[in-house]
Amino acid sequence: MQFAVIMRATDSTNLPPEAQVTLPKQTFEMLSSKPDPRIKAVYPFAGERAGLFIVDTKSGDELQEVIAGLPLSPLAKAEVHPIGTVQGVLKSLEQMEQRMSQMATAGASTRM
Repeated sequence: MQFAVIMRATDSTNLPPEAQVTLPKQTFEMLSSKPDPRIKAVYPFAGERAGLFIVDTKSGDELQEVIAGLPLSPLAKAEVHPIGTVQGVLKSLEQMEQRMSQMATAGASTRM
């Protein structure tokens, strides 16, 4: 399953300023040289101490392992969103249309 993970730097850290620069740098160096194959894409946010990671894992525990493996994890808060597919959304909308049609049909027959 794929997840969009937004990592944002926290302002309340007890780490020294040097570590606050070194850990993000180590993270991006790691992602450049030997990326975790479960991390499918990385998009740093321009002008922010934040970014978006697309991560593909089999479980929430595995996702937690990926996030914890990032050197910047002690400096950041992770916001996680499961990613669906366009086909999945279309299927859900078709099911809603069918339920609405059935409700309209049932409502019309009770009024007669």
